[in-house]
Amino acid sequence: MKRNSSFFLLVVAFIFSATTSITAQSAATITKIKQVENGLSNYHQIKGEPTWTIAERMEHYGVPGMSIAVIHDYKVAWTKTYGVVNKETKEPVTQNTLFQAASISKPVSAYAALSLVEAGKLDLDKNVNQYLTSFYVPDNDFTKEEKVTLKHIVSHKAGLTVHGFLGYAPGLKVPTLVQLLEGQKPANSPAILVDKAPGGSMRYSGGGYCVMQQMMIDVTGKTYPEIMEKQVLGRIGMTKSTFAQPLPAEKLKLAATGYVPDGSMTKGERHTYPEMAAAGLWTNAAELAKFVIDLQQTLKGNSEKVLTQAMAQQMVTPVEGDFIGLGIFLKEGRFGHGGWNEGFSSDMTGHLEDGYGIVVMLNANQPDFIDEVTNGVARVYEWEQSAPPAHEKLAFTDKEIARISGKYAYEFDENITIYAEEGKVFLKYLTNTTPEELIKIGENKYVRRSRKAVIQFLNDPLKADQSLVFLPEKEGEALTYKNVRVDASEKLGIEWLMEGNLEKAVAIYQQKKQEEPNFRPAHEEYINRGGYQAMGNGNLDLALNIFKLNVALHPKAYNTYDSLGEAYLKKGEKALAIENYKKSLELNPENENAVAMLKELE
Repeated sequence: MKRNSSFFLLVVAFIFSATTSITAQSAATITKIKQVENGLSNYHQIKGEPTWTIAERMEHYGVPGMSIAVIHDYKVAWTKTYGVVNKETKEPVTQNTLFQAASISKPVSAYAALSLVEAGKLDLDKNVNQYLTSFYVPDNDFTKEEKVTLKHIVSHKAGLTVHGFLGYAPGLKVPTLVQLLEGQKPANSPAILVDKAPGGSMRYSGGGYCVMQQMMIDVTGKTYPEIMEKQVLGRIGMTKSTFAQPLPAEKLKLAATGYVPDGSMTKGERHTYPEMAAAGLWTNAAELAKFVIDLQQTLKGNSEKVLTQAMAQQMVTPVEGDFIGLGIFLKEGRFGHGGWNEGFSSDMTGHLEDGYGIVVMLNANQPDFIDEVTNGVARVYEWEQSAPPAHEKLAFTDKEIARISGKYAYEFDENITIYAEEGKVFLKYLTNTTPEELIKIGENKYVRRSRKAVIQFLNDPLKADQSLVFLPEKEGEALTYKNVRVDASEKLGIEWLMEGNLEKAVAIYQQKKQEEPNFRPAHEEYINRGGYQAMGNGNLDLALNIFKLNVALHPKAYNTYDSLGEAYLKKGEKALAIENYKKSLELNPENENAVAMLKELE
């Protein structure tokens, strides 16, 4: 990414003028803040390699602004803001600035839903259709034996579709919640329905939270922002936060501008998300830390502002052995959730028993930077099980490189290649343009600096070949999946796209779709996200082919043509952009984006 030196200087200026929520910091706290600000690193720190400053990494990633809150001993130890709300206006981020929490909206929404359970208005284990009046989850073969329940929804086990949402840029018509649930125009996501048995394996579904949102509205008779204000925000003092979408004028003045992975501004500065329970919270780190602390204190028996201790404990109890409770992810004694909306990234973590945690919010899609900040805080505060390790970097032998090099199957549309170049060994995912150096830390033990997983290469007697495995994070746990080495000539559908062979790729995806009608990599939304990811990474040719694949697989979906038109426009092929925007408009005359683009282009 091109670096902007003037932006870097601006960030440095705000680093030193950044505000804290506590006016009189203790000397010890000030020291820790400075240590964090100068101690960022990858998860696996290599001995002898320097750490980074927050200013350096904001400049490196092109992050305009950040809000951070560090929790220690069940209290906010300190909060601080860095950088700017908007690169053009250069307005500084302050303690009043609001960021989109994105999917962190889900645990906060689940907190409210569980409070309604305790109030007797909802039941975790009853059919959600007993509470819904404005919309009903359609019954089908998947719901014959077990119906969708609230517990299924908050633990992502409902079998409901739609992973995430694109939001709506200013000027676009925003659908009602019912239109969104039913996939009706002007919704830009498909209908939310059950396509796998409820209660089965976990599959992340923002769509499920939209069903929950409607259910909460139907049983209370209130708007969703009103529900969240009454059940959670008002009770724990999140006075600056809101689920209002779009933002009212007085809150809009405080809203940060979002920036996508390539550093460009989110279209219209920020998107509206009618999927409020899944992605609609506007807040900042200091405010969101109040949620973390209230859950911690409730678990400890010191708060009943929202939930009882018993319900809080149920919230953080793994569901059927999985890594998720009721609306919250669980890992190594901690709870948390991350978030990604168009132009905004965030992460929230709290320890279940030790009273520490961290919230980081950015007006940029750069989660790797959040990880580096969290690593720095964990080291400074010496958080048990969270402080990243430091390793000696060991040398590879030629024999070892020859043994592990090769291509390994990973997923239907993804693989991993291990190769050596200029004295180093690299691991590269097919669709990620940036290879990662593989660091040897022990006998048949390897890591990548920014990834927690430890890798081994094992001989697989069933395949008479070698497998790349990601070791379990807890000693004694069984391996769940082996990535078997394959012949380098075997090509995935995405590889044919990368080579420009659209016809071959379409045939592979169509065959897989016939074999498995609900095959996720062939879903319109899944493919569309892949196209935008490729476009964000600067690979416009691949993006065009991905969007063409989507059109071939979903020829009656207006949004596929709209996205293809956008890619052609970026490519400078105006005539083809117009052609595809017109096709999109034919399929959906209410597609206001196509109307606006055609007006501009013609």
